[in-house]
Amino acid sequence: MEEVSLIEVMEFSLGKNVTRLKEQNEDIYTPEDFECDLTNRIITGETYGCIINLIKSKAAPITVNTEKKVITQNFLKCKLDETKILPWYFCYKFNESKDLEQQIAMYHQGTTLSVRKLNVKTIGDLKIKLPDLEKQKLIGEGYRKSILQHELYLKRANDIRKYTLEMLRKIEED
Repeated sequence: MEEVSLIEVMEFSLGKNVTRLKEQNEDIYTPEDFECDLTNRIITGETYGCIINLIKSKAAPITVNTEKKVITQNFLKCKLDETKILPWYFCYKFNESKDLEQQIAMYHQGTTLSVRKLNVKTIGDLKIKLPDLEKQKLIGEGYRKSILQHELYLKRANDIRKYTLEMLRKIEED
């Protein structure tokens, strides 16, 4: 299994200053868009790279719904060399891997909580282990499905709670 720096398998483009974007009336990529990209239920097979939320230190694949949106300086767009690394595998490693978590923690050592924002150089220097593409696809698909399953469980729990509260209100009225 090959270990490489992220800069070797992807190109980065940092977002723009939000005040300049608002003046230009651009369609801006938001934290809500990030969450939607991460929990996207639409499977098109097409990917548009990944995006990293620099504040949360989380990655999501870019979907067809958000690929044309302009990103702010709190996000980093990643164009992956998909002959070496697949988007959902990258998201799994970036979001869940203890290896990358430790590397990011080392970077954050000595910084105050209010300034814990990743930068392009730090991300590019992160080391990642790359299994063959078939294994990456299997891991990435499992990760994507686990996120969707989690979202469905949360929705169901919320629906059950709403139903229960409605029943309690009806009982109270009788």
